[in-house]
Amino acid sequence: MNYAARAALLSLLVACTPSEPGSTDTAVDSDASTATTLTTVDTDPTTGGSETTSATDTTLGTSDPSTTTTDATTEALPTTDATTTSTTTSTTDATTTTTDATTTETTGGNPLWDSPNLWYSVENHLMYIEIDPSDGSVVALVHNELVADAPLIHGQNGLTMLEDGSLIGSRESAEGTQIFHIAAPPTTEDTPAQATLLGTVPNDGQAQPIRIEALYTDCDGRVYLMDTGEDVGNTEGNRLLRFTGAYLDGDLTFEVITDLGNASVADIDDMSPGIVEGEVSDSLGFAMDSSNLWQIDYTTGTGTQLAQTDGTWGIHALGGPLFDDQQPRLYILSSGDVQTGAELMQVDLDDFTDSQPLIVGPVLGLDNGYNGWSGLAGPLTECMTTIPG
Repeated sequence: MNYAARAALLSLLVACTPSEPGSTDTAVDSDASTATTLTTVDTDPTTGGSETTSATDTTLGTSDPSTTTTDATTEALPTTDATTTSTTTSTTDATTTTTDATTTETTGGNPLWDSPNLWYSVENHLMYIEIDPSDGSVVALVHNELVADAPLIHGQNGLTMLEDGSLIGSRESAEGTQIFHIAAPPTTEDTPAQATLLGTVPNDGQAQPIRIEALYTDCDGRVYLMDTGEDVGNTEGNRLLRFTGAYLDGDLTFEVITDLGNASVADIDDMSPGIVEGEVSDSLGFAMDSSNLWQIDYTTGTGTQLAQTDGTWGIHALGGPLFDDQQPRLYILSSGDVQTGAELMQVDLDDFTDSQPLIVGPVLGLDNGYNGWSGLAGPLTECMTTIPG
């Protein structure tokens, strides 16, 4: 048989052969192994924050730490090799990632937010205090120049830390209150702290410019301001305010959270998170008024005076997860004067007595005022807010 006849016969045989059932020319890639899945910890919202009863119904200061821990054998989260197009997925045993909601944790991964530290500022100075996580003692105090892009008022300084480790500050005077931002607070010597002036707190119909003595950050990261009212010496016109605008962009609009003019608390100079049953609380907190330590419910303005201390204005509580022993701690700052530096002390959370000074700050050579004319700021461990709105 010649080549042409043989080729024709083969073509006829192929055409008569039945096709394989279910075959297709197009395939859909459905390889699920490349999908990265993160495990979400379910937190019971009923146990993550303080109770919302009035301040006189709840006792602050118990230092009993949470006994719930997270199993350290949890495997690492999935990672993607940037040099290839494939994704490696790790399987996480869900039983090892369950965290009881009564355990507070640090958040965010920022070293200043996740370690114990404190800050205060006076005039063109910024002080960083490193705290030892093993026992709450002071490791070092670092003093740096504060350099702002516009002149700052020399007056009472409010200070609070945001979750990114940056600081929001206020400077009060009879002419009004400036708000400024320190995006990268320095923790080493000879490193000027660069500050950006965000503006002046706007007047909302009050008879005088608004005078802010203290700043505060809650568990949701919202920033509060303590309006001192008519003057810095009485409660007339005192109000707790909260920023509602994009304050880092200069929008300093606010809302009134609590009218403190007729409240049972004194003229508050600085605000602090509270410690309730060993956990951080933002609505039931601590406050200082000229050495008087107060328990205060920020949502009602009710409070109880706890002790007379050797501090003056500055106060801040650090949560248990920042320390090796899981015990929260409370610190206060004395004012000093033009010739004596501010002193940092720790307050016992059982009887509210304060310690001997842990460290004495620098004498700043001020023309007037106090070397500790400032609130005290630091990180806030993860918690659930109980402040409405």
